[in-house]
This record gives sequence, C-alpha cells and structure tokens, in this order.
Amino acid sequence: MDYECIILEKRGNVAVITLNRPDKLNALNLKTKKEVFRALKEIETDEAIRCVIYTGAGKAFSAGFDMGTPPEDLQEFVSLQEEEYLYNFDKPVIAAVHGYTLGDGMQQAMLCDIIVASENAKLGFIGAKIGALCYGSFTVLPAIVGRQKASEWLFTCDYVSAEEAFKAGFVNKVVPHDRLMAAALEMAEKIAKLSPISIKYSKRAMRAPLVSEEHRKALEEGWAAISGR
Repeated sequence: MDYECIILEKRGNVAVITLNRPDKLNALNLKTKKEVFRALKEIETDEAIRCVIYTGAGKAFSAGFDMGTPPEDLQEFVSLQEEEYLYNFDKPVIAAVHGYTLGDGMQQAMLCDIIVASENAKLGFIGAKIGALCYGSFTVLPAIVGRQKASEWLFTCDYVSAEEAFKAGFVNKVVPHDRLMAAALEMAEKIAKLSPISIKYSKRAMRAPLVSEEHRKALEEGWAAISGR
C-alpha cells in the first residue's frame, strides 16, 4: 500500500509508522491522519506484527495541527474517528517522540500505550494559544496526569520538557536522542515476545471510552463558538 505522508516499515514482529513531512515538522493534516489510520488497519490484519512504534522523521515528532488545512476538512479532522481507532487499537503502540511534540502531535502520542521520549522533546498542548480546542485530550489527559496537572498544561499552553513529562507520569522513559529508536525497539521487542492474547485483552480492559455524549456535546458547542456558527 502506497503512502505519501507516512512511512510504514515492518521489522520482524514490530511495525514502525513514521510521520514523514519533515519540512512541515510533521504537522498533521487530514491526509496524514487517514494514512496513519490505513497503516493501522494494515497492521491489524498482519498476525506477525505484535507491537507498533509511532515516530516522526526529521527534527520533530509532530508540531501539531497543520494550519494550512482547508476549512472544509476541519469537521472531519476533529471527528475523533482516527483518534478513537488509535486509542482502542488492540496491539500495543509505543510513541517515540523527539523535538516538538505539540497540540495534535502530543495528542497522538498520548493516545498510544507507552511513550519513550528523547531528552530534546518539547511537549505541549497549545490549543488556547491559537483559539482552538485540544479536542482529544479532555478525557484521556486527566486520567494520565490528574485533573490539576491537565488543567495547568491545557490552560497555560506552556512547553513541557521530557523530564517534566516523565515526572508527571505522561512519559514512560527519557533517553538520549541518539538512543530513542533503539530504546523504543528494545521495549517493542520485549512486548512482542509475550502472549498477544493476554496483552490484547489487558489493553481492552484498561481503555475507558474516549468520547461520552457530554464530551461530544462540549466539543460541538466549542467548535461552533470558535467558528462563529
């Protein structure tokens, strides 16, 4: 299957999805999200693959939402369809993040099961800086770091270092930049040796719904207010 915005590699029992728009710091547009979705669909049916690494090419994991996204794509972009699929994907997903990991990029990492971060990672939810909503973070982020820390990150839009994110429980491991992929692969290969059935159902048991009706209503009202509709 051909991809333009990502690279999909298979290394034994591990698949690697790489966001591949380095000239845009891997900013996420609708096409990129759909290609990630297609890659996960391909991986889902490959019984040889037992773990996934999700990373970014160049100097960043992802700087977030592509501000060049056409207005007509926005409603589908924020539908949470691709996010829910990533969040509920049955095979473990490890995010290997470095450089700017912001907004939608930080959200993509958050929806993975494990985050390995380079020492040079700069993370942050920046929706309020641009008058937008960090639409996939409102239920998951507080469950990871607690409501107070989630409120701080979402309301101040401050950048968070890899070490601070580790202390908050958002990141599992911080490594030197030149060790990032090696560390992610070591963890993925360890997981790949274990029972895929046990891991599949352990993951399902831990996943709460990403979207409730109350959550969906708040998002719809928020985007309507932002867009003036």
